[in-house]
Amino acid sequence: MPRARSSTRDPNSSRRFVDVFRNDGRSVPVFNDKHLSYSFEQASRMVAASRELNFPMLAGSSLPVTWRMPEMEVPYGAEIEEAVVICGSSSLDSSGFHALEALQCLVERRKGGETGIRRVQTLSGDDVWNALDHKKWSPDLMARALSRADVIKGITLVDARTQDLAAPGVLKSIVPEPQAVLFEYRDGLKATLLLLDGAVGNFTAAVRLDRRDRVLSTKFLLPPEPNVAYSACLAHHIENMIVTGQPGYPVERTLLVSGLLEAAHDSRAADGRRLRTPQLDVTYTAPRASQHCRN
Repeated sequence: MPRARSSTRDPNSSRRFVDVFRNDGRSVPVFNDKHLSYSFEQASRMVAASRELNFPMLAGSSLPVTWRMPEMEVPYGAEIEEAVVICGSSSLDSSGFHALEALQCLVERRKGGETGIRRVQTLSGDDVWNALDHKKWSPDLMARALSRADVIKGITLVDARTQDLAAPGVLKSIVPEPQAVLFEYRDGLKATLLLLDGAVGNFTAAVRLDRRDRVLSTKFLLPPEPNVAYSACLAHHIENMIVTGQPGYPVERTLLVSGLLEAAHDSRAADGRRLRTPQLDVTYTAPRASQHCRN
């Protein structure tokens, strides 16, 4: 299976305006919507150029900066044992990117800062249910994340009946094409992205802190059209970067997620083989102050 490409943009476009910066001896702040690139190598060059020419750069999804329901933030410097993020979509490339950014904005606040990712594995179909049966990720964390969803599909769409999505066999009966991306950070943190199209219609997440089994969970709010107000949260950060010359959070977050997504596609193309990712040794420190919208 050929690896999907996540962008149809001209791969040389970013090089062209960087060449203008370099030749002119001046630069301006740059915002790159969503992925930096389908290629981690190219994404790394983009970030390296921002350092070389000293221009502020921001990238990524609006999910890390939108409202959370309930309001939740991972304590700065917390020890995190495991994290799960769920999205109600079958698209690893588009919705999966947003979900990974949402998860990354939570776990990057952990003790020691971001360390990078050691290995990645993408599962599809029955392999997802087999992995769940063998507890390759925490069923409890999955249930906590599912509990935050308020767009419920399955039989609820048929006759409004409630359903326990975390009960044995329920997800399997309503999700025809499940996918799971299992990844391990270099400091040992385990994380899982679950794409469960047919079960829910939200982006939700849960993290387990330290050894006292404390769990935090939330939904990343996406206000509907016509306002689409979550984009305003991101626009605020873009405007602030232009005015101050300082991005509110590191572009390395999106660099890491871009590389993680590429590795997830590579694993899927390799029939779900677990891949080592020495290239994803991306380290950075998240800001202490929360960056998402609040009431």
